[in-house]
Amino acid sequence: MVLEEIVKGKVTGITKFGAFVSIEGGKNGMVHISERAEGFVKDINDHLHIGDEVEAMVVSIDENGRIGLSIKKCLALKARTAPPPMFDEGMPAPDTDFENMMKRFKAVSNDKQADIKRGFESKRGTGKRGRK
Repeated sequence: MVLEEIVKGKVTGITKFGAFVSIEGGKNGMVHISERAEGFVKDINDHLHIGDEVEAMVVSIDENGRIGLSIKKCLALKARTAPPPMFDEGMPAPDTDFENMMKRFKAVSNDKQADIKRGFESKRGTGKRGRK
């Protein structure tokens, strides 16, 4: 086992500060709560459960052989090395003619704008039941 190696394992225990993972080779590691996801993680139970299979990067091995793991760094590495998506989700395949592509784009765009508008109206109280 070496630093920055990507390992697979299964969550075997959860504490308030992180999760214990049984990794390949019969070893155990720990994912600290701060190494689970980007941003603040209030409760590790919202992200991991006993029995979950995870991939993590080895970030430390102390003198006692305890292994520190990071799911966050593993995900970041995969995002950097993954090829960019060719087409936006919900968009048509490239063999579709231009007119159909534009119709689909407009429909998706209108749906997204309507969702945003509903969100603002509900927060402001200016929807159908707004001011009279």
